[in-house]
Amino acid sequence: MSGAVRGSVAPGFEPVAEAFAANFVGRGEVGAAFSAFVAGAPVADLWGGEARPGVPWEASTMAPVFSTTKGPTTLTVQALAEQGALDLDRRVADYWPEFAAAGKDDITLRHLLTHTAGVIDFPGYDAVVGDTSWWLDLDAVAASFAAAAPAWEPGTAHGYHGVSFGLLLGEVVRRATGSTLGAAFAALVARPLGLEFHIGLPPHLADRVARLIDAPPATDPLLAAYLAQFHPSTLTGRAHFITETGISHLAGLFNREEMWAAEFPSGGGIGNARALAAMYDALADGGTRDGVRVVSEESVARHAAEARRGPDLVLLYETRYGLGYQLPTPYADFGPSPAAFGHGGLGGSVGFADPAHRVAVGYVPNQLHHAAPGEVTRAGALVAALYECLR
Repeated sequence: MSGAVRGSVAPGFEPVAEAFAANFVGRGEVGAAFSAFVAGAPVADLWGGEARPGVPWEASTMAPVFSTTKGPTTLTVQALAEQGALDLDRRVADYWPEFAAAGKDDITLRHLLTHTAGVIDFPGYDAVVGDTSWWLDLDAVAASFAAAAPAWEPGTAHGYHGVSFGLLLGEVVRRATGSTLGAAFAALVARPLGLEFHIGLPPHLADRVARLIDAPPATDPLLAAYLAQFHPSTLTGRAHFITETGISHLAGLFNREEMWAAEFPSGGGIGNARALAAMYDALADGGTRDGVRVVSEESVARHAAEARRGPDLVLLYETRYGLGYQLPTPYADFGPSPAAFGHGGLGGSVGFADPAHRVAVGYVPNQLHHAAPGEVTRAGALVAALYECLR
C-alpha cells in the first residue's frame, strides 16, 4: 500500500484502498479514515493524509463528525427505550414539564425522532452559537428550548432538526435517567462494544483529534444557490443555527477544545471510522456484535423502518427517516441497498448499516466538502468500490 494510504484491506477488497487513495489525488482529501465490515469481519481499515498541518493521520486519530453523531444518539435512545427508561409515545413534557410551553405540550419523543416536532431553534440562538459556555451548560440549553415555539404544527410535516434533534433528546434522557446522553452512550454502547467515539470528549484525548478545514467555495451554480438558503431568515438556516457567516465557516467553532468537551448529541460527536463501522456492524447483525447485545433485533427493525417520507421543510428536498436514522435517498451515501440506514454529517462523514448484505461502514474526513448535484462524493466513491467487491 503506497502514498497517502495506510492500514489494510481483506483479499478481494483492494479496489477500496485504490478508491481511498484516489480521493487524495482527485477529490481534495486532506486527512481521512474509512472502515468497513462484511458479515462481521473487517474488510477495510484505512487511514491517511494529515490530521493537522504537518501531523500525519494515525490509526488512533479521531475527528468531529457533525450530524453523523445522530446515529450514536439514536442508538442510545433505542437502548433506553428497550430498557423501559423511555417511551417513544409519551409526551416530552411528561419527562420535562417546562417543555410544554409555547404550544409544545403534545410533542412526543416519536416526533423528535422523526423530525416532525417543528422545534428547530429558539429566539436569539445566534447569540449563543459561538459561546462555548452555553453549549457546556445543559441547564441553559434546556431553558432556551423550553421557551421555543414550533416552526410548524407538530406532526403535520417534517424538516430536519439539524441542531435541536440531539439537544432535545439529550434533555429528555437527562430528565428520565439522571444521566447525560453522552454518558448514557458511553455506558450502553461505546464501552460494551469497545468504540472510540465520544459525545463529550475527555480532555486527555484532545491531542488525538484532527483539525477540520472549511469547505472550499462552491463553484457549481446550483450548489451555490442551495447553500445560500442556509441563512438565518430561512427554516434551513434556523434549523442549523446559521448566522450571517453562513454554513461554510464552521470549522473554527468545532476545532475548539471547549466545543469537543460539550455534549452536543446532534453534531458534536468525535470518533474514528472504525468505531462507526463497528457500531453499525452490531445493527447490521440485529443489534449484536461479538456476543454483546446492544438492542434487540425487533428494535433495529422498528427504528430502521420508514416512518417519514416526503418534502423536507428544512433541507428542501425529499428525505426519508426511520426513528432517528436517515434512510436511503439520492443524497445519502448509503450504497445501493434499500435496506441501509444510518446517518451522514456536514462535510462528508457517514456511518451506516446494511442488514441485507451484512455490511457496515464508517468514514471520517477532516476536509469538509459540500457536494454539487450529481457529484460522486468521497464517501460515495468508497462505498461504490466496497459494493463492487461484493459482486
